[in-house]
Amino acid sequence: MRGEKINRTMTLAAELGCKITSGALAAGSLLPTEAEIQTRYGVSRTVVREAIRHIAAKGLVTVGPKVGTRVRHNNDWNILDAEVMRWHLMAGERRRFVEALYEMRLINEPEAARLAASRITPEQSDRLADALAAMAVHPRGSEKLIIADLDFHRIILEATGNPILRSLGTMIERSLSISFSLSWRQNPQDETVRQHARVHDAIVQGDGEAASLFMRRLIESAFQDVVAALYNEPAAAAAPPHPFSANGSAAPPPAVSQVAWK
Repeated sequence: MRGEKINRTMTLAAELGCKITSGALAAGSLLPTEAEIQTRYGVSRTVVREAIRHIAAKGLVTVGPKVGTRVRHNNDWNILDAEVMRWHLMAGERRRFVEALYEMRLINEPEAARLAASRITPEQSDRLADALAAMAVHPRGSEKLIIADLDFHRIILEATGNPILRSLGTMIERSLSISFSLSWRQNPQDETVRQHARVHDAIVQGDGEAASLFMRRLIESAFQDVVAALYNEPAAAAAPPHPFSANGSAAPPPAVSQVAWK
């Protein structure tokens, strides 16, 4: 019974969380009363209270005596919480969140690859090669392939030697696993492995400029694949917002032939 109660609590919390992150329950609006939620979802008062307490702990709502439960502005949300990120991705309108996720990756991961090229240890280099090899042998879209992909990116963040960047991979792991599973379904496996191999080779050869460039191209390609999977939009038409331009547009990256390999 305890397990069933926890499951009902988490199910209700996810339902309310999705409504909030999708905008169906707007900032400043009041949630239905406890009695209304009980009736609508067929759950006990205890389940309702625990579910609301759960989403309040993530900054989504504020609860006040005699004033009800009010949705907070998204500036107050714990946006990097694994469940909050998952609720964004479960929402019907998730394009803006997907764009924000990939924009964040474009800001951080190319520079992380650049740093890793000068800081990676022999042990980390071996693990990076193992992750790349695993991506080539496990079936497309399989759990083991997704784990290998996550490991690849996590090792690069770790190789920067920067504990904050390393923690970044842990914070966004849940959403990345979802986006990786989508992008792997779209892109031919051989091509995706080649994209990762270019990043790997540049890092182990100590070429920070090439590592940064190829990581950027890898993330942009993954964004195109995710958009194609979610919206049936041609991959060529999808481009993540460029983090360093005022209008979201990006200048085309230099051609591969312009990269000086070591």
